Amino acid sequence: MGRTPKSKRDPYGAWLHHLRMERDLTQSELSELTGIPQRNIAYWERSGKLKGRAEILRLAEALKVPVQGLLRVEKK
Repeated sequence: MGRTPKSKRDPYGAWLHHLRMERDLTQSELSELTGIPQRNIAYWERSGKLKGRAEILRLAEALKVPVQGLLRVEKK
C-alpha cells in the first residue's frame, strides 16, 4: 500500500493529515480545492513545516477550520 515512510510523521504534520482525513479528502483533492501543489501538501504532512500566510488561509478555508484550529493555537 505505498512505500514505507523514511521517518515518523511530525506531530503537526499528523494533525494536518487528521484534518484532511476528517473531510474525507485526498491530497490531490485538497490540492485542487486550494491551488496548492499536491507535493507541498505531502511535504507539510510529513515534515510539519507549513509556511506562507496565503497557503494557511486557503488550507483553513478548504478544511473548514479556523486558522487557530489549523495551527493548533489555544486561546488563553
